[in-house]
Amino acid sequence: MIKFLFKTSIRNLLKDKYQSGINILGLTFGFAAFLFIAAYFIQEQSFDRFHSKSDRLYRVVTRVKMGATKENLGTSEVPLAFTVKSELPEVIDATRFYFRRNVVVKVSENKYMEKRFWYADQNVFDLFDFKLLKGNKDEVLAKPNSVVITPELSKKYFGDSDPIGKTIEINSDGQLYEVTGIMQKIPANSHLQFDMLASFSSIKFSADYGIQQWGNFRDMYTYLLLKKHTDLSIMNKKLQDFTIKYYTPMMERVGINLKDFEKKGDYVVHSLQPLKDIHLDSVYTDVSIVHGNKQLLYALGLIGIMIIVIACFNFINLSTARATLRAKEIGVRKIIGSSKSKITIQILFETFMQSVLAISIAILLLYISLPVLNLYTGLDMQFSQFFTTQGIITISVILILVVILAGTIPSIVIAKFNPVEVIKGTVLNWNANSGLRNSLVSFQFIIFIILICGTIVVKKQVSMLHHQNPGFLKENVIVVKNTSKLGNSEQVFKDEILRNPEVIKASYSNALPSMFNGSSNPFSKTDKKNKIFLLRVTADKDFLNTLKIKLLDGRNFTDNAENERFNAIINKKAAHAFGWTDCNDKVIYDFNNGGKNYNVIGIVDDFHIKSLRKKTEPMIIRYQETGDYLAVRIRPESATKVLKK
Repeated sequence: MIKFLFKTSIRNLLKDKYQSGINILGLTFGFAAFLFIAAYFIQEQSFDRFHSKSDRLYRVVTRVKMGATKENLGTSEVPLAFTVKSELPEVIDATRFYFRRNVVVKVSENKYMEKRFWYADQNVFDLFDFKLLKGNKDEVLAKPNSVVITPELSKKYFGDSDPIGKTIEINSDGQLYEVTGIMQKIPANSHLQFDMLASFSSIKFSADYGIQQWGNFRDMYTYLLLKKHTDLSIMNKKLQDFTIKYYTPMMERVGINLKDFEKKGDYVVHSLQPLKDIHLDSVYTDVSIVHGNKQLLYALGLIGIMIIVIACFNFINLSTARATLRAKEIGVRKIIGSSKSKITIQILFETFMQSVLAISIAILLLYISLPVLNLYTGLDMQFSQFFTTQGIITISVILILVVILAGTIPSIVIAKFNPVEVIKGTVLNWNANSGLRNSLVSFQFIIFIILICGTIVVKKQVSMLHHQNPGFLKENVIVVKNTSKLGNSEQVFKDEILRNPEVIKASYSNALPSMFNGSSNPFSKTDKKNKIFLLRVTADKDFLNTLKIKLLDGRNFTDNAENERFNAIINKKAAHAFGWTDCNDKVIYDFNNGGKNYNVIGIVDDFHIKSLRKKTEPMIIRYQETGDYLAVRIRPESATKVLKK
């Protein structure tokens, strides 16, 4: 039976090569687009699901409202993890991660800049299924100054020799770390990405960042392992009630009464976020974690479905449009005893063969074009993803659905021909009279119009972002990161940059637009009554001129560090929050670091220090000669010359 169906299908396909080629080509492009989107969809949905305890692992996140500022933070406080573990019976275990940006690693006389360096508690390998290739999971992070690295770093640092027991110097401060383990490279579908993992007990917190300090969310991530069947809503309520008692002394330290704080509608709320939701839940700010986009993912999924539906409808239209050409064949087969069911099976089998051929060509096309697609989309898709268990299941399911969807209608149309009418030459002219075919064509046009309209909307949104005024001039600015690693040579480096005739201005700061990692801090007028929460930025005297930020009132900083030490510039929103229209004789009080007064010497126009998707917030700029970033304004079209020098 199969042999007969196969031979007949091949004969019919070759009999009309033109139609068969068009049918297969249409399905090929539909399959290729759908499979690429499906592979991306599966990859994004698979994040963190390889951990055996992923169903019971949660991250503690924090929602904060202070005055006009709202923050959704993926971070939490240092003491939270083990305080929760000791006081809440639902928590089986807890672990912490602490992110360090761009550490300098010294091995012998060689120095390396590492961007993926984290600290973690020693129980991290009990909660997460990160694979250790060498070392005992209970011991590798048990002692201070212990570090676990990947095979790639081991090769880079020590060549082919065994790294276990060897030492490396981190941040060039004389602090030596012993390599105690080798871990497998972190899977790409993990929201946590690191090449080096050091023991949490190695961290030396400064006095103002004591290990027991609440209310400080500086790059600290807390993960909890809960008991099975724990009610998340009840757990969130307990977590919030539990943390309130620890916030009273912290609030009092900065002059805030917790009850008054809550009466104003301000809040600090801790809650739990499922591990498997972290990657696609971009609501929470994570400066060290790259998030996916859930809305974009679902939109792409819908587009993928639309594309494959269009391909199927196109196949149906082409097949049924030429159905009458097979009328005599079907009529003769019916006369000699072939049933409708056998003819239907024959047509479905032909559709199956065309679909298999189309999906095979589509996979080959993806293999050839995947590097270009990755380059264009910025993704890192691997061809092997199409042959994982999920990939094979997806290919099989879509193949079956396409055969059913694209093959059923043509098979019914062709199988229903009346043999007597066929022989007499009066077969129904389905092409001209079929309302179904017209409906399919109309539906194709509707989907096409939806896709075009969606494309136009996205294009306009992107255009709006490109043309929206961010409050500064971003063109012709080069950014040099991690300049704080230069130490005492920062000013020498800036002076050397300024000697280049193509350089107009250069400025050090601790933050730049879209590179802000801080949070809001409480300030007030000198009466210390009504607290205003401001974003805190430090910058030198050239900051405003380098970024072309408009000064509305007052003056800029000078190069006299001693005179500018207790001066500050605020933005228009901060001035409005304080009820000021100018900066004459204005002083603000900083509740942090023991409390200090700052003279307001200038007011600048609002500018976006965060994403353009967020509103501008009240901000204070304090004077500091050096910083983590050096913004360099160059002459137009001179970037290549400057970078070469």
